[in-house]
Parts: sequence; structure tokens; C-alpha cells
Amino acid sequence: MEEIVRKFQEGDQSSFEKLFWTYFPSGRRFVLTFLIDEESADDILQEVFIQIWNKRKIFSNEAHFKAYFYKSLRNNTVKRIVRSKHPINLESIENKESEDLFQKIVEIEFNREVSQAISRLPEKRREIILLSMSGMSAEEISKALNISVNTIKSQKTKAYSTLRNDLKDMNSFVFWILL
Repeated sequence: MEEIVRKFQEGDQSSFEKLFWTYFPSGRRFVLTFLIDEESADDILQEVFIQIWNKRKIFSNEAHFKAYFYKSLRNNTVKRIVRSKHPINLESIENKESEDLFQKIVEIEFNREVSQAISRLPEKRREIILLSMSGMSAEEISKALNISVNTIKSQKTKAYSTLRNDLKDMNSFVFWILL
């Protein structure tokens, strides 16, 4: 993803599209925690992505991009709420402490990162992890996939090792969002 951010910074439109489609769903979920209207949420996302394109040279890495993205979404959402005469979920804005906002951003982003990391696992490993996450025991997975319990345990260990490695950069995201 760092390579995509670098190319985006240089003005590559296909990299911008990749960033757009990667972050649009999580950004939409974030905005809809404050707004009722999906059309307004999509408008805010478009505005933020236009701002991001215009400021593309400032993004030194993906963590910086994510931090700017979520802060811009929050700021543009608040502006929309202040200007709006449409029904809004104002309680969610008024009752949210900045720590709650931070927690929501981290939760959304972490879920997106985990989903992407799982999707990059080899097929059998991914299947084992998803079954495990759904609550199945190693024995149940073994029976369902007709694979030995030891193989299930071994594949889970390898998958978790890969996931830990893929998700280690979440700390730099937390750093940038705090700025």
C-alpha cells in the first residue's frame, strides 16, 4: 500500500482509484455513525476525496493518509451538520468525546486492515481462520474440511504469524491520528 500512496502522491490516477475503493466503505461507515442520510454521507466522502487529491503531495505514507482521511471526514461531517436542516444524528456528535471518535476510527480501520490481511492468506489458511473466527473448534474444522487437527493447528499458527506481521503497521496509524 505504501507504493500506491507514493504513486498517488506523484499524481497517478489509478493509485488514487485504488485508495478511493479501499477507503470508501470504511469512510462511509464512519460518516453514517453521525448522519442518517446516505446521500449526504456520499457527498462528504466525495468532498474529502477531492481535498485529498488536491493535497496529494503532503502524504508521506499510508498512516499519514489515513489520519488525514478520518480527520477530514469528521470535520466535513460536523460542517455539514451545522449547515444542515435535514434530519441528523446530532446526539451522536454531541455525546461523543474525542476519545470515542478516536476509538471508532481505530475500530473501523482495524477491521478493514484485518479483513484485507485475511483475504491475502492462502485459500486453505484463510478458510481455517474464518471458520475459527466463526466459533468453530479445531476438531470441528478438522471434520468439516477433512484435515487432521494437527494440520488445522499448524495452519492457524502460520496464519496468525502472517496476520501479526501484516498488521504491525497499525501502530504508525495510531500515531498519525493522534497528531
